[in-house]
Order: sequence, then structure tokens, then C-alpha cells
Amino acid sequence: MNRKLACFFLFPFLWFVSCTENVTPPDSMRLDLKVTVVDTTGITAEMTGKDEVQDAKIFINSVTYYNYFDTLTDSGGQASFEKILPDQYNISVTKKIVQTIDGKTVERVLNGQMSNIEISGGDTEVTVYVQPTSLGKLIFSEIYYNGSPSRIRPNYYHDQFTEIYNNSTDTLYLDGKIICDAEYGYIDEEYIHCVHANQFPGTGKDYPILPGEMKIVAQDAIDHTIFVPVSVDLSTADFEYYVYDEDDVDVPSVTNMVRIHHKYGRDVLYSVMNCAVVLLEVEDPYAYGYDNYECIKFPKSAILDGVDYRDNLQEVEYKRLDPSIDAGLTGGFPMYSNKSIQRRIDYIDNGRVVLMDNNNSTIDFQVLNHPTPGYFFDEAVK
Repeated sequence: MNRKLACFFLFPFLWFVSCTENVTPPDSMRLDLKVTVVDTTGITAEMTGKDEVQDAKIFINSVTYYNYFDTLTDSGGQASFEKILPDQYNISVTKKIVQTIDGKTVERVLNGQMSNIEISGGDTEVTVYVQPTSLGKLIFSEIYYNGSPSRIRPNYYHDQFTEIYNNSTDTLYLDGKIICDAEYGYIDEEYIHCVHANQFPGTGKDYPILPGEMKIVAQDAIDHTIFVPVSVDLSTADFEYYVYDEDDVDVPSVTNMVRIHHKYGRDVLYSVMNCAVVLLEVEDPYAYGYDNYECIKFPKSAILDGVDYRDNLQEVEYKRLDPSIDAGLTGGFPMYSNKSIQRRIDYIDNGRVVLMDNNNSTIDFQVLNHPTPGYFFDEAVK
């Protein structure tokens, strides 16, 4: 099914609301934080004559209180956050840049991150170093992994889905692309280790995805509201996972993903608490072998997009993806609460929605109180 975009929003530019605070102790308890953003790769120096990065967006969040703030750096690459509560903070930095390389215009993003920075005992100054990453064309627009509360059974997770979006101006093809979920705990600079891996069928140009178009991959492509009223109808999904098991649902009218690797489970189940979902492309999915724990390996250089999520956003030490793939974390809600994560809208280009892609899910994604397969909705705008 070709799914044309349906959007529900009030303004074309959707950003975080600055200086949001959930608790309000007195000023006597507060401290100042100064952040300097520096690019030592030479890219910023080539463009501006200095390493300090101007107009970089800095996003900080309090680990304990979940307060978050954002601002832009000045001409000296500095930004200040005044009178914030003492706590540990996560800091994310991003800036889009446009370069001309070999006569072609290339958009890139400078990203940097610091985790669990202790702000206590006095004012603090930190320096964040940024690295360049490329903008994605095929990206995840929504991942619904959380599951639905059920009155007739302990939990319900068969309504999970993954939404792929063409964020470019070109017609692209899903043929041969692989969706997999990365396992935690591997110190491997070259490869990710995946529990499940499923590939889009096709020989090259069988499954086009137009600019601004999205495709849905369902765990089971059925109307799940029949079983759990608060769930979603995925009967019009474009693809579905199928593990060739008599207990797994197979809808004949919906194209099956090709199973590359399936470590366990009766279906392709993403963790309802924490995981990392990756989209990648390789010529031979079996060329890189397996590890000792029956996880299939893929080169990190083949990754097109990756999203790292956890139920507890304080646990940044358990991230599964490198900062070059995803410099942040998204999620932050308990399992089976029917919530979803959706990429934010960056801007509108002649009616085509362009989604944020800073390779930082803390900045790029928002939490929805209910999944929205096939359309965008920004709950921050009322």
C-alpha cells in the first residue's frame, strides 16, 4: 500500500519548549552551567576560521528531576544555563552545516554528548566536542515497541510496529534493507550484534518509497483493537514480520519480511523496555558471521539509521549504539503503557514534511501518548 502522508499539527516548526521545569526550589539552591562547544575536526575552522561553534543547539536534561532546557551558543561557542538545580545532567549538542564537497552541496550535522555531568558545589563550566555525521534519507519516523495494557490478559505486545520514512527529495527503494535490534554489552568498534534481523524483499526496485512517504512494518498486520480496544489497527500495514511458526500470524495480503536471523521468540518482538532498532544495508547479510551468543553481526558503517530507547533515561551507561549512530536516548516510560516514540517535524518544504535528523534521539524524538501508524501528530502542540 502506498501511504501518502497525513499530518496533524498546528505550526510548521515544532521544537522543544525551552526552560521546562518540573520542580521549583528557591534560588539559593541553584547553580549556573556554562557550556562551550568546540569542533576539533577542522570543519568549523574551515568555514568560520575558528574551532568554537556558533549557533549550536544545546539541550540539557536533569537526570533526577527530568527538567530540560535548550538554547543556542553565541559567537564564541558558549551558552549559559542560569539557576539550575544541582543534579547530574546529560548534555547534547547539535548543529546542521552545509558544505560543498566535490562540487556537490552536502548537509551534515555536528553532534556531541556528555553524560551524567555532576553540577553541585558551585557553578560549572564544561566543553563539549562535536563530530560530523551525515543526514539520513531513509529513517525511522515512529517506533511503537511499548505494548498495550489489556483487561483480558497480563500484557499485549503483538501490536508493535516500525515506521520507515523517506526524508529526502529522491525516490528510494526498500529492497534489501535490513531492520534489526542490537544487543547490549558488546565492546566492538566495527560491528553491531543483533538478536533479530529481517530484510525487505525485492531485487532492487520492487518496493519504492517516494519523498515524504512512509511505510509500516507490523509485528502482526491485523486490527489489534479487536483484542485490546486502546491498541491500533495495523491491517493496512505495508509489511509484516513472520517467523514461519504456526503460532505466528501470517496475513496473506501483506508482504512478509525475509527472516535473516531469529535468535528466540515466536515473533519478532522488540523489548518493551529497552532496545536499539537499526536500519542498515549490506550486500550479503551473512558475510560477517555470528558471535558466541548467537547474535548476527553487521558492520556499523552499513547503518542508515538507529534509535536507542530505554524505560529509564537515567541509564545512559547502558546505551547500545555509538554516539555516531545515536548520541542520545529516547523513551522514558514504563512498559505496556501504550506510548510510542515519533520523530519530530523539522520544517515543511513545499508541503513535504522534513523530519529532524540530528542522530540524537533525545532531540529528534518525542513521546506520544498513543501510537499513530501512517500519520504524524505532535502532542507538544495543542
